[in-house]
Amino acid sequence: MTEGRSRLRGRAIVGSWFVVLAAVLVALTLVGGAAAYTAHVDPGRTSEQVERTHWAADGTFHHAADVTGENPVFPVGSTLSNRSTYYTEVSPELDGEYVLTYTGRDAASASVTLDASLVIQSSSDGTVYWRDRTGLDSTSVDSVAPGESVGLGFALNATEVAERRSAIQSALGDTQGEISTFVVVDVGVAGTVDGGSADLSFTHRLPVSVDGQSYTVGPEEAGSEPMTTTRTVSTTEEYGPFWSLGGPLLFLVGAAGLAALTVGRRRDTFSLSEAERDLLAFRDDRAEFDEWIVRARLSPELDGRTQAEAESLEDVVDFAIDAGAGVVEDPGSGRFYALTEQLAVVYDPPRLARAEMRDGETESGGTAEGDQALADVAGVSIAPGENGRSENGGDESAAGGAVDDDAATGDGAADTAAEQSGAGDESTADNPSGE
Repeated sequence: MTEGRSRLRGRAIVGSWFVVLAAVLVALTLVGGAAAYTAHVDPGRTSEQVERTHWAADGTFHHAADVTGENPVFPVGSTLSNRSTYYTEVSPELDGEYVLTYTGRDAASASVTLDASLVIQSSSDGTVYWRDRTGLDSTSVDSVAPGESVGLGFALNATEVAERRSAIQSALGDTQGEISTFVVVDVGVAGTVDGGSADLSFTHRLPVSVDGQSYTVGPEEAGSEPMTTTRTVSTTEEYGPFWSLGGPLLFLVGAAGLAALTVGRRRDTFSLSEAERDLLAFRDDRAEFDEWIVRARLSPELDGRTQAEAESLEDVVDFAIDAGAGVVEDPGSGRFYALTEQLAVVYDPPRLARAEMRDGETESGGTAEGDQALADVAGVSIAPGENGRSENGGDESAAGGAVDDDAATGDGAADTAAEQSGAGDESTADNPSGE
């Protein structure tokens, strides 16, 4: 029993592309193995920097000015608090306070120092050309528990600040940069981190700008300053489904494919014999030219026609197309014919194909003798005796005389010969004694 066309084709393809397929499977095995190993055996570790806050110091400014000058808007003796603008003639004295709050869960007590100063300076693009610093007040507290605050008060006279700035400008002349005035508080916090000492130092500012009859305060440059430490944390690398599932799957597919190729190569599974190659070529031609082929039984003798052996079924079909004839497949012999009046082009299929045909006939129970018919695709009559008619099969042979409607319509003589043969047989059947 021969293999099917698809299986033969598959063997031929694998045999032709064996090296390429083997290379692809090796690549799949390597890639899948590497991915599986990385995801499940040695995923590796990644390091990241983790910052931890132990405690913090939050600083903020508060300010107010008492109204001392007569004016139609603000009552004398009232207090203006945390305004952005104050008036020099109405409330020239500014009272301020800086408050530092020490925070931290489970943090130990810390010592805090605060030092406030008034700074007048000229600067530009980070360059300070001159600076005048006047101390305002300072304080120090040795033990401040988390949640407690330390305050530092200060006072300045806006009129005096303006006079001081003018005096410096007069002494130095037209200097470069922009002149700015602000209160600075230098903060020092000495605490502990993981049992060891940890110091934090920073500076907060409160700008004060005197301009004619008014001066502005703020916005403050303050906020929370944390005490942090950084440590390196190493964690196992995690991979997605492509690595954890796809890797093993690729490895199994590649390894199984390579094993199948190796076993097949050793058993010579993918190499087609010459007979199998001929059979595959015949099956391809038979499938391609199926619409040109009819199945009918032919007589063993072809009325003296010259017979020509074709090399392939394709040659028979080409001849039939050029001659305007059909191609007949004789199920009895398995041969293919293209018939004209003088010539019969015959193609004998490969040995394996003929064996298939015989097996097919045996499985289907064969063809009844009475179903044997004369096929003459060129319209040429062939003697009834050549059809292998049985002694009692006159009617059956006559019925088989009109076999190929397409060929018979092409030539009236063929139809007449078939009718006459049928009439003669009927007379014989009606009068067996010949009377």
